[in-house]
Amino acid sequence: MKSSTNCNRNRLEDIQVDIENMFDHFFGNTNQAPAKRLMPPTNITESESKYTLMIELPGVNASDVSIEMQDGQLEIKGVKTIGETVEGERLLKSERRTGEFNRKFDFASQVDADRISAEFKSGLLTIELPKSEKILPRKIQIKSSDA
Repeated sequence: MKSSTNCNRNRLEDIQVDIENMFDHFFGNTNQAPAKRLMPPTNITESESKYTLMIELPGVNASDVSIEMQDGQLEIKGVKTIGETVEGERLLKSERRTGEFNRKFDFASQVDADRISAEFKSGLLTIELPKSEKILPRKIQIKSSDA
């Protein structure tokens, strides 16, 4: 996976959301709408043949998430909402974060885009990105002319 300024941008966005939440908590603004931008926690692993992303999306429906691979960049975006309140009830406090999320990861030409797969189970989105045959290690057979 290629590191880029996008990775730094994601970290800066994480810090910005944390600072906004800290100020909201410090000044007692927890009843206000949560920060508009969510940054779902993501783990990325690599094996010899693939990359795997695991993204925590509790409370999100699979139908509210889209995944696109374009020009070596994987983009995951979606929205997390809270259901409507029951008639006659009013929301007194909300600590659940809602809003849109958008994560981008650069893989350059290291991934075979035609074989990417995704599974959503129990609030965990798992995306498998098989490595391109061009970058996989290849064992070379040695022909012997010895008799």
